[in-house]
Amino acid sequence: MFEGRSTRILYAICAVAFVVIIARAYMNVKGTDALQPVLPQSQVEAFARQQLDALQAESFASDRELCGIIFETSDGELGVSRPTDGDEASCDISYFDEPGMVPVASFHTHGRHSPQYDGEVPSLIDIESDIASGMDGYVSTPGGRLWHIDHEAAAARMVCGPGCLTQDPNYVPCPSDRIEPSYSVTTLKQRFNDLRIGC
Repeated sequence: MFEGRSTRILYAICAVAFVVIIARAYMNVKGTDALQPVLPQSQVEAFARQQLDALQAESFASDRELCGIIFETSDGELGVSRPTDGDEASCDISYFDEPGMVPVASFHTHGRHSPQYDGEVPSLIDIESDIASGMDGYVSTPGGRLWHIDHEAAAARMVCGPGCLTQDPNYVPCPSDRIEPSYSVTTLKQRFNDLRIGC
């Protein structure tokens, strides 16, 4: 009899603990409209610029792209995922869905300068990936340019020109290469179709 009563009390305590755990988890999980970004794009852009500038030297030294995700917390603060190592011309950003955080932008470097790559503008894959993820992106180049990819407009805009971020010491501008201040998917495709490798 005593054993049965103890078991019932133990079950009751476990049930209460389970309800508390579920309630806390429910409060922390983002619903589709529970946690929305509130910070202005200008603040996200300034944060992305700082993060990418800090990664440039490492990206040049390792000749690898480095990438990650900028997120906004429920307290309205910006944070960044741990940068992921890519290879010479790509970087796979692992999407995350953490309680109390909402992703607001991807970011990645373009690695070391190479005449074999059109590294001073975002690639088609860069734009298409951000469109598919439903999230804006920021790209830094060997020449020290910063680009903002607007996933809704399906376009890239140069935030600042050569040298506004840390520049690869081996960067050599190509005099015949005209880099526009913005590109749509169509105009970027046209650029790559017309581009001659090398300078």
